[in-house]
This record gives sequence, structure tokens and C-alpha cells, in this order.
Amino acid sequence: MPTRLEDHLFALEEKFWTQGPEYYERNLAYTALMVFPEPAGLLLKDEIAPSLAEKARWSQVELEEHRLLELDEQAALVTYKATAARADGEPYRARASSVYVRDGASWKLAFHQQTPL
Repeated sequence: MPTRLEDHLFALEEKFWTQGPEYYERNLAYTALMVFPEPAGLLLKDEIAPSLAEKARWSQVELEEHRLLELDEQAALVTYKATAARADGEPYRARASSVYVRDGASWKLAFHQQTPL
């Protein structure tokens, strides 16, 4: 049975797939790192939101096989299988993991990695 934290973090996570640069700017941790398949590769916080302007966002996304690992009261890891599609492209499938850290009353994304299936 999903916990409230799990539901909350996966709701945030789904929006990272579908929302634009403003969402990223509001919801990334002070220091954030993302690792994508090439050609994007490794992106640091200041590179992440601007990189979104170059690509169409995902129009559909399904996150399955949710797992939550609470590292402590201030950090949690989520992992899942994603199936996503852009309006103009082929479906994309990947295993993904993200680490969230508590920032006051909010949870912010500090790390994200995708491994294509």
C-alpha cells in the first residue's frame, strides 16, 4: 500500500516528465544532477531547465513498479519503470531513479538517472 510520501513523490516525479522549465526551476534542489542517455549525458542544475527548451516535452507518461526507499527524514529515493511518448516520436521506456531531499516543508529533486530499456 503506497504511503503518503510515496504518493507525493511520484506525483512530483510524473510532472518532471511532462512539465517545462518553470516546474524544474521551482522543484530542483539547490544542487541537482541528472544523468540521461547520450547525447544529453550529465546535466548540472543550471543546465537542466535550459535544456528543456530544445525538446518537446512528453505528452504521455506511465510510471510503473513504484518503489520508495526512505533514506532518513530528509531524503528519499524513488525508482520505477517509465513508458513515455512525445506527440511527434516513438515511445521511450526506461528504468529511472530519483533522490529527493527535504527543503523546509517541500521535497526537491536532487538526483535523477535514466537507463533505457
